[in-house]
Amino acid sequence: MQKDTISSRGSAAAGSGPVDVPMNFNWNNEASTLAPLTTNIPGEPLAARSAGVEIVSECLRDGLQGISGYPSVDEMVRYLSLLDSFGITYACVGIFPGKAGLLDTRMKELLARMREETPSIVPSVLSMCTEESLKWTLECKEIHPSLEALVFMGSAPSRRLAQGWDMDFILDKLDTFIRKTVDMGVPVIAGTEHTTQTSPEDVRAIIRAQVEGGAYCIALADTIGTIRPLGTHRLVRFVREELRALGAPDVKLDWHGHRDTGNALANAMTAAAAGVDRVHVVSRGVGERSGNASLEEVVLNLSAIEAEAGLAPRWEMSRLLELISFYQDMVGVAPPEHGVLGRRYSHTSSGIHTDAILKAHGMADRARAQGDLALEARLREMACTVYSAVNPASVGGTESVSVSPWSGQSTVRLAHKNLGGDPADLTPEAVERTLALANRLGRELTREELEESCARATAPHGA
Repeated sequence: MQKDTISSRGSAAAGSGPVDVPMNFNWNNEASTLAPLTTNIPGEPLAARSAGVEIVSECLRDGLQGISGYPSVDEMVRYLSLLDSFGITYACVGIFPGKAGLLDTRMKELLARMREETPSIVPSVLSMCTEESLKWTLECKEIHPSLEALVFMGSAPSRRLAQGWDMDFILDKLDTFIRKTVDMGVPVIAGTEHTTQTSPEDVRAIIRAQVEGGAYCIALADTIGTIRPLGTHRLVRFVREELRALGAPDVKLDWHGHRDTGNALANAMTAAAAGVDRVHVVSRGVGERSGNASLEEVVLNLSAIEAEAGLAPRWEMSRLLELISFYQDMVGVAPPEHGVLGRRYSHTSSGIHTDAILKAHGMADRARAQGDLALEARLREMACTVYSAVNPASVGGTESVSVSPWSGQSTVRLAHKNLGGDPADLTPEAVERTLALANRLGRELTREELEESCARATAPHGA
């Protein structure tokens, strides 16, 4: 994430002779008297804690660093409008681009458009601890008065060795540039790369510098996706305790996690339970290497926790599929076949599953015929969730059924219903003929094959 534009000082830089390779701190299991290991950690926040956690979109910054191109400003403004409609109000939209003229031009044009077209979204940019980056950040602030800056440096021992930095150098740079940025009227989120590989002693010193410099928020970054929930809880609780000890309990905490070892969602939930105020996400989990914490995974789980406690919804969940679908098209990343809200999230061809779904719909039809609309609604909901944790309608999607060698008679009838037909129109011969076709082909039937098979094999209604 950081460019080689900060001069080294203090420790031996790589290539200058024999050096001792330092070990990064492992918050997952390494002992420390300053931050003792914990054994009992919550896997998710309580509803009241969940409701206080904001979402920060990294879709137009960290997400874009994981793709091969760069979207147009029109596309990014449209995406921000969708974020706004969905209910997300914080968006990181850039990082100091150095001499990259295209990035500089587009980020500044984007900020200008945001000021006029999505004024309710608070933009932020990542700013390095250099005079050039500070100058660029101030130029961005002039374009969008609500701009915030995440002022950061790397902090892990391996990063320090590679860059030729020592801790005094890092602390001095953070203190200097956080102060300068705040003095220029830009709210600062203070961050470090590789926070999750930095020792408690060094994290303590960094937190002090960040707080004393005037940061209103501190970002904890699992830059390479190495931490697990135990380590996440331990780190967040340690930082919270340090903030209280510094007399700064109101300083906010952000969590920024990656998916390299598959723990991004669990870490985000644990961080929320442990006391962070905001979680950084990207639609479809796009980003460098294995990607970032997934927007859809985090909001699905937080919204479920809050709904179960009877709290009012904070996001327009019925627009979730629209949001992530636009993003995946914009960045040229195909949705996964499986996984959360993947291509097949609401799809089945299993006879066991469709039997229960079709029967639930039949019960709903009878409730409607009897005039009990409230019961019908509950039964429709049951039909959509009897074999799925996510009701497709709740995220702006639809139920999907096809016929395959795994199917039964109920599958053909439900698939016909989803195509707009009446299951009662299908004769037993039509059903068997459709099942035989799927078995002969040894695969799911396409929509066209299914429509043709059902169309030429239906009985006149009421016959």
